[in-house]
Amino acid sequence: MEEARRIFTAEYLRDLGTAIFEACGAPQEEAAIVADELVEADIMGFDSHGIIRCIWYVREVLDGRIKPGGQIRVVKETPSTAILDCGFNFGPVSAVQMVDIVCEKAKKSSIACVVSQNGHHVSRLGSYVQKVAEHGMIGLAVANTSKTGHYVVPWGGREARLATNPLAYGVPTSGDPVVLDMSTSMISEGKIRVLMHQGKPLPSGCIVDADGNPSTDPKAFYGPPRGAIMPLGSELGYKGFGLALLVEVLGGVLAGMDSSVEHQYLNGTCLIAIDPDAFCGRHCFIHLTDRLSEYIASTPPASGFDEVVLPGTLEFRMREKRLAEGIPLDRETWRQIVKTAELVGLSVEEAASDDLEPPLAAKTRP
Repeated sequence: MEEARRIFTAEYLRDLGTAIFEACGAPQEEAAIVADELVEADIMGFDSHGIIRCIWYVREVLDGRIKPGGQIRVVKETPSTAILDCGFNFGPVSAVQMVDIVCEKAKKSSIACVVSQNGHHVSRLGSYVQKVAEHGMIGLAVANTSKTGHYVVPWGGREARLATNPLAYGVPTSGDPVVLDMSTSMISEGKIRVLMHQGKPLPSGCIVDADGNPSTDPKAFYGPPRGAIMPLGSELGYKGFGLALLVEVLGGVLAGMDSSVEHQYLNGTCLIAIDPDAFCGRHCFIHLTDRLSEYIASTPPASGFDEVVLPGTLEFRMREKRLAEGIPLDRETWRQIVKTAELVGLSVEEAASDDLEPPLAAKTRP
């Protein structure tokens, strides 16, 4: 049976997202940043971190855990480092500022590192290393999560002690950058939610239920009682566990944050930029990276594969496809987005046909 879904343009979803976040109390410029980052995640194929996240973000605003327009400020810095207090503003707003700060510092100091305190979910982590790479520099990023978001068991354990703890890097080339964006767990929580909305099972080996038994049912993760996600690597999960621990150190401990205690939801982000001009030179670096990319992709494909592609290639191809053909949303996700808009005083009319987008959100109350 074909999955029930609807197709939307990126422009429509950006406008809708901006309207929703403005209705939450965000300044227009910041609301647009959040909407841009979520929709860009959808365009790149990261549906788990796309406009679906507005459902959760609005709930976090209403519960007081996101503070629209919250002050973002540097609380400590050196010529090559900074700690940014994000003021519990929307995560993408503070993460975009981190990109600006780290790139400016790296231009002067060759290598720079910025970490965050009191930040919320930053959406697609790869977006920010991609931005660094588009400045001609190597970008590295990790993001941890406070105890509230600990869904992943450490290798050999039965209870969750870590988050999905993503890491990402971006490398400039003469074309699209090489971008890897991955969790250090078998699956991200957002992907579990997407598959649950679509009524699909999870791949085997990704989660266990509350009793520690393997399951492919997304509801077994959410419970109650809640299950847990496995570290990346399945039987070799000590590798994903080791990477997750590094993310915890760089994303949390380095900024002086303690994720072992209960407190407000946090994404502790660490963003590093390296300027190739300080090493072999930017022109040489781009040239050699291009040659390396061509060399790797030139290997004959294995059985079952059509080609070898570098990290990010499929996402940039998806970007072209979705900009041309639109962004699909399953009906359950769209239903929840409509309900979420209503929570902040917006009304989104249902369209009569799958070929039509509903009118943009209209205010129903001040």
